[in-house]
Amino acid sequence: MTLRKSARSLVVRLLVMGLVMAIVGTAASYIQLSRFLREDLTQSVASQQTALAAYVARDVDNYLVERLAFLERLAQAVPPELLAQPAALHAWLSERGALNPLFPLGLALATPDGRRLDEEGQFATEALEFAAARAGRRAVGRAQATAQHHAALPMAVPLRDGSGEVVAVLLGTADLTADGLLDHLLEGRVGQAGGILVISPRDRLFVASTDATMMLTPTPPDGVNPLHDRAMAGYRGSGTTRNARGIDEISAIASVPTTGWFVVARLPVAEALAPVARMQAFILQQRAPAVTMVLIVIGLIMTWLLRPLLRAADQADRMTRGELPLAPLRVVRDDEIGHLTQAFNRLLAKLVDNQQALARLAHHDTLTGLPNRKLLDERLQQALAQAARHGQRVAVLYLDLDGFKRLNDTLGHEAGDLALREIARRLQALVRQTDTVARIGGDEFVLLATGLAEPAEQGAQVLAQRCIEAIAEPLQLARARTLIGVSVGIALGGGGETPRDLLAAADQAMYRAKQDGHAHASTAAR
Repeated sequence: MTLRKSARSLVVRLLVMGLVMAIVGTAASYIQLSRFLREDLTQSVASQQTALAAYVARDVDNYLVERLAFLERLAQAVPPELLAQPAALHAWLSERGALNPLFPLGLALATPDGRRLDEEGQFATEALEFAAARAGRRAVGRAQATAQHHAALPMAVPLRDGSGEVVAVLLGTADLTADGLLDHLLEGRVGQAGGILVISPRDRLFVASTDATMMLTPTPPDGVNPLHDRAMAGYRGSGTTRNARGIDEISAIASVPTTGWFVVARLPVAEALAPVARMQAFILQQRAPAVTMVLIVIGLIMTWLLRPLLRAADQADRMTRGELPLAPLRVVRDDEIGHLTQAFNRLLAKLVDNQQALARLAHHDTLTGLPNRKLLDERLQQALAQAARHGQRVAVLYLDLDGFKRLNDTLGHEAGDLALREIARRLQALVRQTDTVARIGGDEFVLLATGLAEPAEQGAQVLAQRCIEAIAEPLQLARARTLIGVSVGIALGGGGETPRDLLAAADQAMYRAKQDGHAHASTAAR
């Protein structure tokens, strides 16, 4: 049985065929093969470095575009009346920053002359990003080190009034280190001495590097590295050059379009072409003609033997590009390739399971299991579209718990979590299968009721009262019976509203109910 298994082994087959071919083969001379391998390896490594540099450049560009787009959306959403209310504006910016933490080092709003609007302070108007935003353009500033040895990257966008004039500048500071922008750089090392650089030619600065000692340091002066000088002048491609330390490298350059930065993937020539020196020594020791023929013939035979693996790799590659649905690969033979295919199929099954779990996490609250704001928006959009088609009404009930902070402070966060789960269970028990109960904040819930019969206002009020009564029932927490209240805001829609407008109307109605000082419902018709 062991003999049969060994006979089916791909390694054994290759060793036997290699031994046979080594006795028979002939090959090219030492000089010709060395020159061929040197040129081929140089071209291959340059192609790999180019692909790596392009991949990292796309990743860096996506990182910058995502944060600039968030700043622009936030600038459009700033309520004009808050520009004259520093405390309220500071709270508004802090809340948005907490909901979408793309700028962990802070968000700020300033007038074109540099005076902060959200708190006391003054910005340096000569900063590149501030000057560009004041002129009406979004911009990325110069990366610099923080006191915690992190890399801080300032960004700015203009805030315009109704006539399109720039009235303020919205600034955000990203933390390149905490955000994980450098993860790809640290993982992208090729070989033992290779590395990646992210360079800002405008600032003549190494923004990031796999060599930590080079991060946020100035680039070398002109004349030290010819390929670097060409890259600073706009060249994008690959080539062989000698760096500032006197080491010959194979380097590739790719642009980061958003900022004008560029990424350099580099590998020392000595390391890239190390197989050439080893091959030369091997040929000298083992008779060049025979070994060369063995290599050529084994290459052809490996192509035949590995054909199922190549087909499987092609199918897997097409699945990753979305050209084919995810499906198990066909197992052709019971050898190493077959075992690899079976392992891939098992990995694929786990991937599908993980994708389903991630999809649930993306659409549901982790504490209560209720739909989150994203899933609520999707269902509300569908409900409004259906209401518009069938002439029906939908109701949005915005629920904010009264006394929940006191409960948290008194009994602790674990009791607070138990209370939220119990309230979520009670609310779910009140609604139909076609309705939705979502948790959108710490102690805020939204109930979406569809297909309401006329009069819809009365039905929504009845449902709100049932919610108030259900939540008012005592909670058994920490061996004590605890009471908690709720304020409910109601908004009705017939399909002509947007989810955002309907939620805002219900939110406003809830605040009116909360201001009355006791738990009841307030209605805002849309």
